[in-house]
Amino acid sequence: MPPQSLNFTALDFETTGYEGGGTNDPWQLGIAVVENGRIVETREWFFGTVLTPDCEPMLAQWDEFFPYLSGKPLVAHNIATERTILRRFAPLTPWGPWTDTLKVAKARYRGLESYALGDICDLFALTPAIEGRTWHDALYDAVACANLAIFLGVPE
Repeated sequence: MPPQSLNFTALDFETTGYEGGGTNDPWQLGIAVVENGRIVETREWFFGTVLTPDCEPMLAQWDEFFPYLSGKPLVAHNIATERTILRRFAPLTPWGPWTDTLKVAKARYRGLESYALGDICDLFALTPAIEGRTWHDALYDAVACANLAIFLGVPE
């Protein structure tokens, strides 16, 4: 697929994890909107959890981010977390179609030492330059995933 026809939303959630009996709640969502093979918008939201108690809950912000995700092709690197969170909060919403850049990278570039998002982006010079941000920041990771998806020419 030529890059100019690529239109999707890359997303990344950061979560509280399961440590200490936690429920793996999302506390940050980052998105990168891609139109015609270029990132045209980035956004992020912070949700109230034990890590971010001063933020509004995810459901209170639903109307703000739902339009960026609903009815759109969605891309994530190792989609399990993102898909699980969206299905948990809106089980009747038909999310996707989904593309997993991890699976595509493994299929196209067999035998790499690592398929971690940071390692693949470093290898192909796709690492974002966002001042004050680095890996495991939802906005940073969403932009990195969008860069990788554009490079790979996905969603397929």
